[in-house]
Order: sequence, then C-alpha cells, then structure tokens
Amino acid sequence: ALASYDRALVLQSAYADALCNRGAALHALKRYGEALVACDRTIALQPDYAEAHSNRGNTLRELRRYSDAVDACDRALALAPGFAEAHCNRGSALHALERFEEALASFDRALALRPAYADAHCNRSAVLHALKRYDEALAACDLTIALQPDYAEAHANRGNTLRALRRFNEAVDACDRALALAPDDAEAHCYR
Repeated sequence: ALASYDRALVLQSAYADALCNRGAALHALKRYGEALVACDRTIALQPDYAEAHSNRGNTLRELRRYSDAVDACDRALALAPGFAEAHCNRGSALHALERFEEALASFDRALALRPAYADAHCNRSAVLHALKRYDEALAACDLTIALQPDYAEAHANRGNTLRALRRFNEAVDACDRALALAPDDAEAHCYR
C-alpha cells in the first residue's frame, strides 16, 4: 500500500487523501515519526481534514505525547463531531494520561456513533478495569470478542479482568487464547 501512495504522490504531490493514507500505512508499520510528518503535511495542505487530525492524535499517542494527542483529536472532533474513530483515539490518549472517566466518556461517544466498533469496546474494557469496575470490564471484553473473535488484546484484557475477579483458571484460558492469536503479546504473558 505504501508504494501505491508514494506513486500517487509522485503524480500529484498535493494529493491530501494519498498523503493521509500514507501516514496511516506508516503508522501501521510502526514508523511513527514518518507517520507524524505525513499527518502534518496533510494538515498543511488541507487544515480541515478531520481524519488527518485524528490520525495525528493516534500517532502522537504512540509517541507518548498524550496531551498533544488529545489536542489533535479535539481538533478532529471540532471538524467532525460524529467521527467515531477520533472519539476512540481521544479515549486512548486520555487513558494513557490516567484520565479514566474522560476516557470512558470518549469510548461511550464512539460506541453511540458506531455500536459494533470492536476497538472502542476493547479500549473501554481496559478503562473499566482501571476503574476497578471488573464486571463491566468483563462484559465489554465479551462483547468485543463476540464482535471480533480473533482480537488478541480483548482476550488478554479478559484474562486480566478474570484475574482481578480471582477467577484464575478462566484467566489462564483467556490468556492462552490471546497467546494463540498473538504469541508475542507481552501483556497476555504477564496476565497469564
């Protein structure tokens, strides 16, 4: 995909969609510095591009610039209040800042807009766990897994929550499922 976006940009250097998608592809490759440059270039070309601001927020979160990430998502939401992904990205940054109630509200807004949004359910489960609302966290994990059975992080979160509920055998089973899907998942190893 990255080569296709690069080719499109050779043909039309001010192609905001290709530049935004290039940033998302770089993010997926964990090339966060380059992804941030692509987001910033997209925004310079098209300042009202909500997806670019949201992607920028998600990338800033990966770079551990959490307050900047929240600000970028807020800009995206000022442009597109109904943008579920921006609410979810904002919630993830707020979670990293340990602003759990605000994070939960962001995930709830994302889910009000897109009820079957597995990432938002999964992230919501982690925030509910941080708030020690374990039964709700477990329900959010189960809903995530119902929506996307191969979601390793949801199985790991489920294992962590079951461990907190002192349901140790079930916790091990959930972590084993996570590890079967993602053998290098450090959290699943830790929660197990």
